[in-house]
Amino acid sequence: ALNTPQVVEKRLVYMTPEWKDAFKYTVTLADQLGLEMAIAGSPGWSESGGPWVPPAQAMKKFVWSETRVQGGQPFTGALAKPPSTTGQFQNIAAMPRGGSGAGTPPPPPPEFYADSSVVAYRVPDGDVPMAELQPKVTSSGGQFSLAALTDGDLATATLLPAAPVEQKAWIQFEFAAPQTVRGLTLATGGGGRGGRGGGGPSGPELESSNDGQNFQTAVAIPAGARTIAFPAVTAKFFRVSFRTQPMPAGGRGGAGGMGGFGPAAGRAAAPAPPAGTQIAELVLRTGQVVNRFEDKAGFTAATNIYAMATPAMPPQGSVRKADVIDLTSKMRPDGTLDWTPPAGRWVVLRFGYSLTGHQNSPASPEATGLEVDKLNARYVKAYFDNYLGQYKNTVGDLMGKRGLHYIITDSWEAGTLNWTDDMFAEFAKRRGYDLHPWMPVLAGRVVESAEASDRVLWDFRKTIGELTSQNHYDQLTTLLKERGMGRYSESHESGRAFVADGMEVKRTADV
Repeated sequence: ALNTPQVVEKRLVYMTPEWKDAFKYTVTLADQLGLEMAIAGSPGWSESGGPWVPPAQAMKKFVWSETRVQGGQPFTGALAKPPSTTGQFQNIAAMPRGGSGAGTPPPPPPEFYADSSVVAYRVPDGDVPMAELQPKVTSSGGQFSLAALTDGDLATATLLPAAPVEQKAWIQFEFAAPQTVRGLTLATGGGGRGGRGGGGPSGPELESSNDGQNFQTAVAIPAGARTIAFPAVTAKFFRVSFRTQPMPAGGRGGAGGMGGFGPAAGRAAAPAPPAGTQIAELVLRTGQVVNRFEDKAGFTAATNIYAMATPAMPPQGSVRKADVIDLTSKMRPDGTLDWTPPAGRWVVLRFGYSLTGHQNSPASPEATGLEVDKLNARYVKAYFDNYLGQYKNTVGDLMGKRGLHYIITDSWEAGTLNWTDDMFAEFAKRRGYDLHPWMPVLAGRVVESAEASDRVLWDFRKTIGELTSQNHYDQLTTLLKERGMGRYSESHESGRAFVADGMEVKRTADV
């Protein structure tokens, strides 16, 4: 799948009789010449995936939905189903990859969804949703509504046209009375070019004003961030602005992404979108949120997370752990819930998990399939038993001490994953406490305190890393040794490719 031209009359398709014959000839020749031979961890190259991986055993992410409920009165109704979209985060779809031939569009990725838990938490005083505050929304261009900006739909975006060079494009919220804001969520989609000869918008800022005329910067929004928390700011007017930068010498405008969750870089350039920034979501948070919770929950392989600490906040604004109720057993299979909450305002979080959609690559179309769930020991074993069995069937005894010696797990190109079927049991076994009362943290809510919430997310990432190291890498070493084979592993590179320790994943490698 590297777009190389076909230079032979007949292309040998993976694991067909002709392919097996050619591969066995190669292994036989290598053995006769005393050469070492290895294959990658999957057909093609990276990482451990193939067409024999069923969706239920593929890489997963957790997803969630929110339903607001008034306490002191019975609630009977359906909880909104979390997104089943195959992709990296919530309902952002994975980019289709590959095709079965020249000009053939790639097939849509398979979908999978399963529920994992339902928890409710009592909303702290002062945490009021934008829908209740009903600020007036205006902008420097484009058409934006409060409903569209706060509906949780990250797949639908509206263009905010770029301002002239060195000026700002903006979206503004005007409240009836001054409001205190402690965080925001901004999802931008698709990127864009700068307008009128500009070089593209700079990193956005949140600005505040009491008169709607004189604004000051409240906080700079870091590149790649989606949800941020900051010390409380009180004002009547808030706006998020994007300054248009001059075109760099010999360069083109910059591109954005879904706040760190957009399509992967490195693909062929698409036609340039209209000048400006696509805005999918913009929510001001009056309640306490976990700073950069999407990164901390393993949706990205972000580095320098210690610099993203959630600022300390008054304890009365945090969700009390005692006010988190596990309702998992009360939700029916059709998603309906009968529950009478105690007094107060409540949010019911329905959690589930769906696919990231990552596939092994680059590989021929016939050998391309979903990447296996690296956190699940059973699924990883089933994958490698199948994969190694294909080669055993191809080369017979020329596998082990002679012939095919090694599997190479080269650079990780599979993105991130942050859920598996037995995550609750694995977390409790490894960390020593139940994750259920802390689940609101995974959706960005501060539980107990900022420090406690960050610590839980550290434990969550630690669990992902241990499962990746043990169930994927260490287990592969064991499975290979049973066959008289060994493992090569590439060192981690300058950045972080996955949510795991780069030293631990290669601790049992032979080379």
